[in-house]
Amino acid sequence: MLTPIGVVARNTYVLAIYAPGSRSKIRRSYESRRPWLPPEIGAVLTVGRERLRVTSIDASVARSGSEIVHRLDVMTAMARMKRRGRPRPRRRAKILRMPASDGSVVADFLRCHVLVRVFGGDPEAWLEALRNGTADEMSGADVRFVRWVRARLRYDPMLIAAIRRMVDSTPLWKQASRINDAP
Repeated sequence: MLTPIGVVARNTYVLAIYAPGSRSKIRRSYESRRPWLPPEIGAVLTVGRERLRVTSIDASVARSGSEIVHRLDVMTAMARMKRRGRPRPRRRAKILRMPASDGSVVADFLRCHVLVRVFGGDPEAWLEALRNGTADEMSGADVRFVRWVRARLRYDPMLIAAIRRMVDSTPLWKQASRINDAP
């Protein structure tokens, strides 16, 4: 009695993503032992830093000896990004818009000196002076700084102590008073 010898065919699945508008230049090629789920026409694929839109898909099967190659060729075009404006949040009447920051570290350093030397480390007193107009100049950046200090004090009650140490360690204010006192 003869024993039947079976030849097991080996399946290989290839997914080839072509460069936009090209039928010869492959941007990415993937190989697997399991079948690929083909992308839908019109879907957007990200390959590297490019966004490619699928324009067509060609499926083919090739057999060579004991190997069967299932190939998906994905043709692409450059995907255009839709420009959408950011949705603006609705403003409520009780919410005040924060003034723009000037982003200067030196200005914030000087504001720390003013907070400690002029207002005794009390941000509420400075904010009240800014609201009433009794401060020399009302700056939106000053209001922003005072509100930032107030908000930060809720989470870090030792902030004023740290600001005081920083102000005391810099002789900026003391030198200015010595210059004015000199004959």
